Amino acid sequence: MNDIWLVLITVAVWITAGLLAVWWMARRGHGGPGWLLMGVVFGPILALVAGERVRRRPAMIAGTEVEPRGSGGLRVLVGVDGSPESRAALGLAVDLLGPYTKTLVAAQVVDYDTAELDRQGRVAEAERRLGAVAEEAGGHVTACEVLAGPPAAALARFAGENDIDVVVVGRHGRGLSKRLLGNVAQELLRDGSVPVLVTGGRADGAGARAAGDRAW
Repeated sequence: MNDIWLVLITVAVWITAGLLAVWWMARRGHGGPGWLLMGVVFGPILALVAGERVRRRPAMIAGTEVEPRGSGGLRVLVGVDGSPESRAALGLAVDLLGPYTKTLVAAQVVDYDTAELDRQGRVAEAERRLGAVAEEAGGHVTACEVLAGPPAAALARFAGENDIDVVVVGRHGRGLSKRLLGNVAQELLRDGSVPVLVTGGRADGAGARAAGDRAW
């Protein structure tokens, strides 16, 4: 009986170490489903090689200009992921800032592994989604970008490199997904390198909070 318990404890520790490595990699932009299987199989061995595998710099992997630039002066970046909250964010950006924008960029972030290994799959799907939301925005979106990396870091880096004045994101992520992968809005607010406008609801009833209001 003692031997059985020892085996069970060893297996539990092995799997837990592997899953912790998978979580650590997911937070840094490596979220492919294959890593979950590798975490279970290789356990703590994956933790030893994770540091070498993880990339340090988010990148832009696809981009399309869809409309001429506006006559305003603001450069706006909106994070899009297909959720109702992200559609609300884009709608808010158009309603509040549209007349004052020079560029309004819709961006979706994919993980590094998707960018490397699934170029014609999920990346193409992201491009189609961006094209659809740009069309829904009624000509206000000037460019669509697909970025690779951790979502908050990728958006912040793109904003810094392209002189973005404000990033607009939808506030969502609850329960286990929020605890494991974090919240893009929270991370952008914590980063503080660019002003952030956070929408507080879905497309049928969105509210907004500016970057200075952290009490949500």
